[in-house]
Amino acid sequence: MTRPAIDRREFLIAVATTGGGLALGLSLPSAVSAAAGEAGAATAAARFAPFLEIRASGAVIITGPQSEMGQGIHDGLPKLLVEELDADWDRVEIRLPTGDDAFVHPVTKRHRTANSDSITTYGDWMRRAGAASREMLIAAAAGRWGVPATECVAAASMVSHAVSGRRAHYGELAAAAAALPVPASPRLKSPEEFTLVGRALPRKDSLPKVTGAAEFGIDVRMPDMLYGVLFRPPTVAGRVVAYDRDALLRAPGVVDAVTIDDGIAVLARTTWHAMRAAADLAVHPATVVDVSAALAVDSESMRRRLHAALEDDARALPARAPAGLAYDLAATRSAIATAPVQHEWTYEVPFVAHAALEPLCATALVDESGATLWAPTQQPDRTRDVMAQVTGLPRDRCALQVTFLGGGFGRKWETDFVRQAMQIAQARPGRAVKLTWTREQDFRHDRFRPAHVARSRVGLDRDGRIVGLHTRITGISMWRYQNRPPMPGVGDPFITGGLISDRYAWPTSCADYVETPEPIPVGTWRSVAASMNGFFSESTVDDIADATRRDPLALRLELAAADPRSVEVLRKAAEIVGWQSGDTTSAARTSRDGSRQRTDGRGRGISLATGFGTRCAMIVEVEVSGRRVSIRRIVAVVDCGLAINPRNVEAQISGGIVWGLSAAIDGRITFADGAAREDNFHTAPVLRMAATPPIEVHLLASDAPSGGVGEVSVPGIAPALASAIAQATGRRPRRLPLIEEGHEFV
Repeated sequence: MTRPAIDRREFLIAVATTGGGLALGLSLPSAVSAAAGEAGAATAAARFAPFLEIRASGAVIITGPQSEMGQGIHDGLPKLLVEELDADWDRVEIRLPTGDDAFVHPVTKRHRTANSDSITTYGDWMRRAGAASREMLIAAAAGRWGVPATECVAAASMVSHAVSGRRAHYGELAAAAAALPVPASPRLKSPEEFTLVGRALPRKDSLPKVTGAAEFGIDVRMPDMLYGVLFRPPTVAGRVVAYDRDALLRAPGVVDAVTIDDGIAVLARTTWHAMRAAADLAVHPATVVDVSAALAVDSESMRRRLHAALEDDARALPARAPAGLAYDLAATRSAIATAPVQHEWTYEVPFVAHAALEPLCATALVDESGATLWAPTQQPDRTRDVMAQVTGLPRDRCALQVTFLGGGFGRKWETDFVRQAMQIAQARPGRAVKLTWTREQDFRHDRFRPAHVARSRVGLDRDGRIVGLHTRITGISMWRYQNRPPMPGVGDPFITGGLISDRYAWPTSCADYVETPEPIPVGTWRSVAASMNGFFSESTVDDIADATRRDPLALRLELAAADPRSVEVLRKAAEIVGWQSGDTTSAARTSRDGSRQRTDGRGRGISLATGFGTRCAMIVEVEVSGRRVSIRRIVAVVDCGLAINPRNVEAQISGGIVWGLSAAIDGRITFADGAAREDNFHTAPVLRMAATPPIEVHLLASDAPSGGVGEVSVPGIAPALASAIAQATGRRPRRLPLIEEGHEFV
């Protein structure tokens, strides 16, 4: 990314009004940025200082720009700033972001947390903020002592001058530093100079989360607050036609009932009272709902439509090829049609829910001064847009405090729950209202990852070499449901991305998409397109390996030869488990479908997942007896570039594996009569700790830039597991979840 120059307007330095201090940020809201004088800047710092504030006491306060949903960015980005600042990490206080436009990135023009890009987007800015601050503090100390700045050194929130023995802490220097010019190109440390980055230090949010001091969205409490729960039809679409309002208001603890777009908001003195009253409303004889728009939603009929769409050439739209590549449908079809050996395989994945541990919730207050919201959101900028739209207030009178997120996975990217909270609060001006979805609503009214079916056609020459690959995918358009600008003539990138891996060299290839609309709300899920396309694309590689009697590792090494990072993670993973490239194992035979089956009931599968600037190779080892599958070992090798906190990277990779494994084994949402059958964790389980197999994460030393790690381990687990089962049984699973094919996991 091009590094923009810093100037005083973008990189405001302000003196705090209470005792003097230093506040730095990329920008401030327009009303503050326009204040040219130090007095105006001082007022801004006292009110809010984006990114960094150094108080006269020496305390260093950093506001992280990204939403913390368990991925560790609350700790990671500030650590980059502090590394360059040379501050005392133990005395650093980190705060959660607000919805202030000061955090809008000047390149992306967004303030949101998604796509595993927090470090790649904000990391350089945070480093430069720290480096510029350090140089200004050193300059302030040198000016005070009348010595060259080159003779002064910063460390542990102190500037020292070795020749004279003088020292000053940052708080003493902050006011003077505020008057100095901002360095246009502050010197950044080399990795060899790092003292914080690269070390496995405890996260600063760990203790408050363990003790309960951390405030999640569901924890927000305000004086005289009302608690809201929605009554809405259980179907994916529907509306409340009538209900007995008087009877509802007589229910214990109920204070009010507010009609909003999505149903009836029951307001009570506690969440429990509101939940009980909303549940009673569902069975009251006066309650009438219209669910006609959803009655045709049925899993089996949708599945038939998905498979039929694979044959619809007329509606197929070409996928957007990855950067530097080009798809040629005509050439690919011709290569396959004229190939002496042709194969076709079909794969499918179901609808899945986000199932974040913290259900959707938000607390809103609308009064004469404006609107305030406390919410666990991944999109602070769009959340403020919604606040303004609902209330009709100017956006600068809509304040947002982002809380910790009890899981996000893409669900808290959506703003439907924010809109609901604002509509309720607007009906009760001057009184805070906390809306909490029930767990059942969280499942039934999710923005589901759509079900998809994919078909791969491959042409081979007589020696088993690949001559062409065409993969088509069908499903509901996530792009369209997000109300994004139309892309005429191009297949949905949220669905087609990574359908054919750009790390592999294919002689000729093409991917396309046939949309299958359904009245089901859909959205992005952890790793987005890769969450299903990792299974489709890597399973295709394994099927090619079986068809050509090639070792799956050897085939991948050949296809990925032009990408050394991919080759290295594959080789390292194989080395760890003792897998020799080209080894088809002496205890194997060829099964009826061409897969290599071992005779001892054991199997081993491999996958490669790339994206977000990271490479991840995964190997799964299983033992199968009849239908009972035991996962013995999972090994992941990761090259994510510079790891800010290796322990946190390992946790993210392990978490992604558990997430993807849960979906692969038993993750599904099915529909009947317009409603989701699975409505809680007992019917849509996430893997428990006791059932989680051993996971090993190995990080490769790398001089590549830091990449994202929150999603890259999700796509590879399902294909590696399916390949291991295929080797053990001779039957390749091509449909998820695996329990659909009769497998039992122990």
